[in-house]
Amino acid sequence: MQFACDYLLLNIIFFIVGVAILVKGSDWFVDAAAALARSFGVPELIIGLTLVSIGTSLPELASSLCAAFYGESNFIIGNIVGSNTANIALILGAGLVLGGGMSFSRQLIWRDMFFLLLLQSGLMAWYYFKIDVSSAAEYGFGRIGGALLLIICVIYSLVLCRQSAAEPENNDDNEAQIQKISRSKAAALIVLALVMITVGAKLMVDTVVWSAVKLGVSDLMISLTIVAVGTSLPELAVTISGILKKRNDIALGNIIGSGIYNILLIIGACAAVSPLTGSGRSSVDSMLIMNGTALLLWMFLLTGKRLHRWQGVIFVALYAAFIAWSIICAR
Repeated sequence: MQFACDYLLLNIIFFIVGVAILVKGSDWFVDAAAALARSFGVPELIIGLTLVSIGTSLPELASSLCAAFYGESNFIIGNIVGSNTANIALILGAGLVLGGGMSFSRQLIWRDMFFLLLLQSGLMAWYYFKIDVSSAAEYGFGRIGGALLLIICVIYSLVLCRQSAAEPENNDDNEAQIQKISRSKAAALIVLALVMITVGAKLMVDTVVWSAVKLGVSDLMISLTIVAVGTSLPELAVTISGILKKRNDIALGNIIGSGIYNILLIIGACAAVSPLTGSGRSSVDSMLIMNGTALLLWMFLLTGKRLHRWQGVIFVALYAAFIAWSIICAR
């Protein structure tokens, strides 16, 4: 269903409504996730790494699974690699620029961020060396690899759940306000907020795509810029809202957790449905950029107790360079 039409005024109204729905939905999502974490006694970091990251990745999961049934391997690989790159370079970068910096839990460095680096590097190696794909494809990731990722997904989730019971909660100034939201209301708000975020993002993307087509912008430019950013709007909205609300564990956990579950859950499920094969070096080169971006974030986490605005500027500049490189390669 398209939310754009042939009337400019209506499209402007759709866009404004989409922005309002997206902002309010992300606001409710962060508050409800924090309330749910508090009601179950689960640290916000765990909620950010699991519930929030999986929830904001549901659009990618649905679109990638549909593509897997049609054998669109390049779309799936490009979607996940591009999403993981955008999560750090664009979303975290923009969040740091707008929010002015954020603190983070040191546990993220060696448990979750290092695990993300290992996953991304392992995915690239498996794809490059075509370990379990016997076809004539130049590169590939098969059903064995997909099943392995799904098994690791279950193990990682269980580890997080077990560790959450042993981790102390961090009290904050908003604790009294959070406790006013009941568990059932928090769960309902999370579902409603996810729907609002998805609808709001689609309203914005559809109207901007319509405008770009009317202005004669090429399909390539639209797919590499508007659509790429549009599919990341849920993560972007939740991350920025989390930073502004000082829910740093939810915000950063969402970024890192999305990257982890994008590979474990989405790549794993899609490869189990249909082997992911490709040709040409563009996918491997994109994975190298993805790994380089994650490595830079890991270095920033290692060398300080906070992430700063100037680091966000670097990430946003790197994402702009990535888009420019993608356009050049596509041409």
